[in-house]
Amino acid sequence: MRVFQSFDPEDNGFIPESLLEDVMKALDLVSETEYVSLMKSKLDPESLGIILLGPFLLEFFPEQDSGIPDSFPVYHYNGLKQSNHSERVEYVEGTALVLGFEDPMVRTDDTPVKRCLQTKWPYIELLWTTDHSPSLN
Repeated sequence: MRVFQSFDPEDNGFIPESLLEDVMKALDLVSETEYVSLMKSKLDPESLGIILLGPFLLEFFPEQDSGIPDSFPVYHYNGLKQSNHSERVEYVEGTALVLGFEDPMVRTDDTPVKRCLQTKWPYIELLWTTDHSPSLN
């Protein structure tokens, strides 16, 4: 993972497709032109021009733990009285489910809180302990 990150100094979670061969060489993986081309098409099936860290690790190092938890607790606090249910300031507890790199089977709301967390974990779902999703406003 450190080698991949050395080609991704801004920690974006992806590298340009053009660097895949260099990463593979740095990791002493097979880096023949035909194999690299095959891996580019497998790791970038939509031809976006990027190779994501997650699928890269799953392809070449499936036995290693990615370090990404399956779930973790989340807490949301909004100090604006009018933005809380019943106009009472309180925190809302929930669970974040990191679903990996596939299309999630569970679909929760599309709130600003979720969209914010998706900048770090694109396939995340939030399950709140209340019937109302928390507000950022």
